[in-house]
Amino acid sequence: MYIMLKRTILFFLLSVAFYGYSQENHDKRLLERYSNEELTSMQNNNPEEYEIIVHALKVGISIGDIQDGKGKEIVYNGELDKDPSLDHTYISLGLELKDDAYQYYKFKGTNKMVIVRPKNYITKIK
Repeated sequence: MYIMLKRTILFFLLSVAFYGYSQENHDKRLLERYSNEELTSMQNNNPEEYEIIVHALKVGISIGDIQDGKGKEIVYNGELDKDPSLDHTYISLGLELKDDAYQYYKFKGTNKMVIVRPKNYITKIK
């Protein structure tokens, strides 16, 4: 009986420890904007939102050359004073995802731009 109780307590403690560790295993790039506690809370209480912000790290933005004279002119939302050759995310650029709105930013002093995809479109991209 005593051994069984001891094993049960040990199993419970290990389960709690592994659960706690798994909840804090967030993408480090998210920690530029969110705390571990905020991410864990979002993961548990709003998993759809969590899925969007994680997937947006991969597909939320595109960086490329500005193509002048191709169709209608792009209206830019602003300029970014960042190096476009670095591996960026929407978070590292300090940008917010918006529903139903593409956003376009120029990189200051370059011929590069970034396209920020709409928040409600992110999970549809593979």
